[in-house]
Amino acid sequence: MTLRLFFVAGWRSHLALFRWLRPSAFIPTVLGVPVVQLIWFVRLGRYLDTYPTEYYVVGNALNASALVGLFAPAMSVQGERLSGTLTAVLATPANRAVMFAGRIVPPVLIGAFATAVMLVLGTALGWVSVPVFAALPLLAAVLVTALSCSACGLVIGAVGLRTLESTFLANVMLYSMLLLCGINIPLDRLPGWLAALGTVMPMTQGVEAARRALTGAGGILGLLGWELLKAAVLLLLALLLLRVLERSSRANAALDRR
Repeated sequence: MTLRLFFVAGWRSHLALFRWLRPSAFIPTVLGVPVVQLIWFVRLGRYLDTYPTEYYVVGNALNASALVGLFAPAMSVQGERLSGTLTAVLATPANRAVMFAGRIVPPVLIGAFATAVMLVLGTALGWVSVPVFAALPLLAAVLVTALSCSACGLVIGAVGLRTLESTFLANVMLYSMLLLCGINIPLDRLPGWLAALGTVMPMTQGVEAARRALTGAGGILGLLGWELLKAAVLLLLALLLLRVLERSSRANAALDRR
């Protein structure tokens, strides 16, 4: 029952949220936006001639996992609140940690899939080359990055127990990551305090690990270790916030406010 709650309930929630029973909803949301972003920044970067094309391809490909990872968990909580089903979900005796932690599994897998599609597109267009030796390290970087972004999305979803601005917060986080996490601008080109902020944000070390995987450079395990640590901290923070804000929302009758 615990495994079913973790996997099946999380997947069903994902299907209901995005209506991905139809490809017409899946393709524009998960693949259309990242493709446009990838082409835009690669073209802009090649026009400015500041960094190699591979730099922009890898960064924006990894950012595709952030799009899914941030919005899916965040909107799964807010969506149930808006539809009036959240109170029924929280009325069950099911383990809260298992129930909500399972909601990050689909975003991790789908985010990794979106990133893989972006890398395949970049390879097909001749913008990046993925050596055979880089396949496994690159896959590890993609999965860890997707996990870190999804854990951050669950934190935003937890805040959605008390606010209806989860989508706005996810947008702020997404564009902050686009600016501060080394996707298109290296951290050493940012002001010191912004670079420090970007270092502790999700995805930063994952993007760097992916770039090192393609070049065969070392230090990948250390970078992925830091990214996993951030994912664990964010997941624990999300579960703690869900517990605390659920009790607070019950006490203030805030769950049904729309």
